[in-house]
Amino acid sequence: MIGAMNSLGYDAWVLGNHEFNFEFANLERTIAAFQGKTLAGNIYKADGTRWLDAYTIFDVKGVKVAVFGIDAPHIPQWEASDPTHYDNMTFTTPMEETGKILAELEGKADVILGAIHYGLDGEYGADGVRQIAEKYAGKVDGLFIGHAHAKVDEEIAGIPVLEPANNGAYVGKMTFTLKESGGKWTIEADKTTSELLDCSAVTPDADFMAQMKDLHEKSLALASKVVGEVAETFMDPVFILPGIPAAIIQDNPITDLINIVQMEESGADVSLAALFNENSNLEKGPFLHRDSVKIYQYDNTLFAVKVTGKQLKAIMEEQAGNFFNQYQPGDVTISFNPDIRMYNYDMFAGVNYEIDISKPAGERIINVTYKGEPLADDTELVLALNNYRYGGLVGAGLISADDVVYEGGAVRDMITEYVANLDKPLEPVCDNNWKIVGADLSDPQKDLIYDMVRSGELTVPTSEDGRTPNVASLNGPALRAEGKLPPLEEGETEPAPQPEPEPAPQPSAETYTVKAGDCLWTIAQQLYGTGYKWSDLYEANKAILASPDLIYAGQVLTVPAA
Repeated sequence: MIGAMNSLGYDAWVLGNHEFNFEFANLERTIAAFQGKTLAGNIYKADGTRWLDAYTIFDVKGVKVAVFGIDAPHIPQWEASDPTHYDNMTFTTPMEETGKILAELEGKADVILGAIHYGLDGEYGADGVRQIAEKYAGKVDGLFIGHAHAKVDEEIAGIPVLEPANNGAYVGKMTFTLKESGGKWTIEADKTTSELLDCSAVTPDADFMAQMKDLHEKSLALASKVVGEVAETFMDPVFILPGIPAAIIQDNPITDLINIVQMEESGADVSLAALFNENSNLEKGPFLHRDSVKIYQYDNTLFAVKVTGKQLKAIMEEQAGNFFNQYQPGDVTISFNPDIRMYNYDMFAGVNYEIDISKPAGERIINVTYKGEPLADDTELVLALNNYRYGGLVGAGLISADDVVYEGGAVRDMITEYVANLDKPLEPVCDNNWKIVGADLSDPQKDLIYDMVRSGELTVPTSEDGRTPNVASLNGPALRAEGKLPPLEEGETEPAPQPEPEPAPQPSAETYTVKAGDCLWTIAQQLYGTGYKWSDLYEANKAILASPDLIYAGQVLTVPAA
C-alpha cells in the first residue's frame, strides 16, 4: 500500500484506526517508508507532546494550503487487548483537536483543509464531523473524511465534505479558485466545486499496474492456494428475501464454524462471533486460502476471558438482543436496529437461548441454558471472543481485563489452519442453539408481500449510509394504508394491535452517586435498562467529565430523563 501511495505521489497521509491493529514497530516502519507527510494531530505522548505533526502547509502556486489530520479517538478502546499497539499514547477527540489546530493555524494559511479519519456521526459520545463542520464554519474550507465507509458528498454549514466510501470506490476532489488582492488570497466561494470521482469508470494506469505486477501476482498466488475442500455449500440461499441476509436471523453454519474454531483454540466453554459481511458464504468445492476472508473479514485476534452467567446474559442482551427492532403486529419480516452495525451483532455458541423481539430492548434474551440446565447467575464460564469485542466489552464494564485466560493469534488464520488440518472435506454444521421468537409473521397478505419483494415492486430498506441492511420491517397494515397492497378480501382480518407495553422504569432521581466499580455503561444499564444510553449520561455531564472513561466513586452525575 505504501509503495502504491508513493508511486501515485500522495502528499499527505492521515492515519486510521486499523493502522494500530499490529505491533507499533510495524507502524513506525510503515510511516518511515512513506515519502509524503504523515499526520495525526490528536495522538499525544506521555510528556504531553504530539507524536506526529497535526498539519502541514503546502505552497501551491503561491497559495498557502494547510492540511491537518486527525484520527478516530477510540483506538485505546479498540486496542485494549494490547495497548502497546498504540504505544500507550493518549487520543483527544476530533472536535477538541480541530479547535486546537485551527487556533495554531491562525494567520498561517490561505486555505485550510481537514483530513479526518472519522464519520459524519460520532461514536461513544464523541462528536462527529457533522458537528465539527457546524462549529467551525468559516474557519475550515473543506473536509475529507473516512472511517464510516460511507459515500458522502455534502455541504455542511457552507463547508464541502467528502467521504469516498471504501475499497477505493471513489476519490474525493475539491477545486478552489482564489484571487489575490493586496497580497492576500481569498477563495471565490461561488466557484468552489466538490465531487466524488467514480474509480470504476477509469482505465488503470499502465505504468502503475506494471510497478505493482509482481506483488499483485504473488498475492493472487497466495490467495488462490488450495488448503482444503468444502463438502457442501454453507448458505443456500444467502438471502431469505432480497435485502434480508439469512445468516443474521437464524443460526447458521458460518458463524457456528467461527465459534467452533474459537472454542477449540482457546478451550473456552462459550463463544461469540459476528457475521461481518451479509454475503458471507462457503461454496462446495476447493477451500482456498482467501476463503477465510469470505467469512472473517478482519485481522482480529482471539481472546478468552472468565465470566459469570450473569455477565454472559448481560453481554447477550447488548450484543444480540438489542440488534433487532421490536416486533409490531402485522410485521412479515424481522428487521435490524439501524444504529447497530452488523459487525457489532454477535451469535453465541455453547449455550442455548431465544431472542424474544416482542419485548423491549434489554429484556429479550430468554431461556438461556448451559449443558441442558438453566444458566445460573453464579455459574463460572470461559468466553471466547475477538480482541475488538474484548476491548469494547472491557470499556463498557461488562468484562474485566483481570479475567483474561487466553491470548492467541489471528482468528482468520485459525480458520484456515482448522480446514487444512481436517482429514475430510469441511461439512456445514449448525446446532440451531438459538432462535428468534415473539414475532407472528402471519399477515393475510404475507405471501403477496414476499412476491412483491422478489419482483422488485417492494424494497427492503437499508440504513441511510447503506451499511446495514433490512433496517425496517415490512408491515401489512402499513403497506395497505400506503396503498401499496390491495384491500383485504372478505373473511381476512387485520392483525390485532399489540397491547401497550408497560412504561419503561424512569430514573428515580435526577442525580446518581458513582459507586466503586461503576462505569457509564453499567450505570445506564441500571437506570435505563440498556447500557447504550451511557452516551446520554456522558452528554449530560461533560462539564465535569474529562472523558467518558474517567469517573470516580463519590462523583455525583446528572441523570437526564429516559
